[in-house]
Amino acid sequence: MSGKIGFRVKTDIRRPDPELIRQISAFPTPTISDGLNRFNTMDPGIKPVVPCSISGPAVTLRLRPGDNLMLHKVLGLVQPGDVLVIDTCGCATYAVLGELIATAAFRAGLHGIVVDGAIRDIRELRENRFPIFHRYVVPSVGDKDGPGEINYPICCGGVPVHPGDIIAGDENGVVVVPPDDAPQIILGARTKLAYEEKRKAAIEAGEIVKPEIDELLRKKGIIE
Repeated sequence: MSGKIGFRVKTDIRRPDPELIRQISAFPTPTISDGLNRFNTMDPGIKPVVPCSISGPAVTLRLRPGDNLMLHKVLGLVQPGDVLVIDTCGCATYAVLGELIATAAFRAGLHGIVVDGAIRDIRELRENRFPIFHRYVVPSVGDKDGPGEINYPICCGGVPVHPGDIIAGDENGVVVVPPDDAPQIILGARTKLAYEEKRKAAIEAGEIVKPEIDELLRKKGIIE
């Protein structure tokens, strides 16, 4: 750890067991969200540049609105398979990355980037099919003065994110899985998938409306 508040960098973080990441990545984000009891799901403003799936341990970055100095620094610290999660403190008017930074980031081995803020060069990012999730697209870029912090807790899409959390994203959105809770979440996701397979079979057999729906409506006094 080095620096002072506003300019702090943690170079070593605890990354989860790759097997946990592999198991989480086997599920779509809706199923993971169900396993999380609908917690830790980023708001729908965070969307992918192109249809894609990402998963990996979070490297967190907090930037001053309109500045990306520490983004340049973090690209020298990430490891292959990481997901860079960026908190711009709500900045909608200045992009923190475009084609050049994205090219460098994925050359460094990142598995994905999630930006609660703005990006630019959207056509080039789409053409390269970069797995980037973002909130805004703007043409303007900001400064390189700081402050910024690397690998400290942040907020992204309304969800707390800690370094080493498992990030999973696809066309449905992005979810955050605390590694200590991952085994329970995997169990919940598998249970949900088993229920869905059973329900699909029932639908194919002609059971269009679940019997418990009428039971619920009777309890509410809507039908007899």
